[in-house]
Amino acid sequence: MTAKAYAWMLLLGLAGANAARAAPCYSDGDIVMLEGKVVRQAARQADAAAKPAWVLSLSSPICIAGATAGTQSNVSAVQIVDAEPPDDARVQLTGKLVTGNVSAYYAVPTAIWVLKQRVLSGR
Repeated sequence: MTAKAYAWMLLLGLAGANAARAAPCYSDGDIVMLEGKVVRQAARQADAAAKPAWVLSLSSPICIAGATAGTQSNVSAVQIVDAEPPDDARVQLTGKLVTGNVSAYYAVPTAIWVLKQRVLSGR
């Protein structure tokens, strides 16, 4: 083979390796493990029964596939559902990814329905 052919093979190999390392794009219903810092948001509604919401500010954004084929967005925060982690703690949450309004208090458009919680560090 010529040097030019080797160069093309190398470039193709590197492109494939980069694609294999690309972060996955999650979909509604996927089971995920996310890590970040817990932030408590006060209820914004005038309703006295409205409860505060817990939001996980992610360590790094994740890709969420949209309902329409080929659409996606990067998300840097998810609402925590069915768990009350300690305020300002760094946690690792495993659960079901849900897109859309899933609770009485809508904080952000993506949520994690928590199955397992692990506190990494806290107050």
